[in-house]
Amino acid sequence: MENAGSGFGLKCPNCKTSIDVYGTVGADPQLCPNCGTKMIPNESAKITTQITCKNCNSSFGIINSDTCPICGKPF
Repeated sequence: MENAGSGFGLKCPNCKTSIDVYGTVGADPQLCPNCGTKMIPNESAKITTQITCKNCNSSFGIINSDTCPICGKPF
């Protein structure tokens, strides 16, 4: 069986690519998909799960934003 992994909050110190949420099978999530540099933790990554917007009542299983993508209002 191939290696599988998942996680969140990585950034590339070289090209500034960020990965908020990832899942892999047979690949190293620690390497930047754009330039191959070893990724580092991204302290500014924000992941929220099971949230409902109080303004428009839209529900999201997982999101990486402080604002609702439907109505634009803050959560």
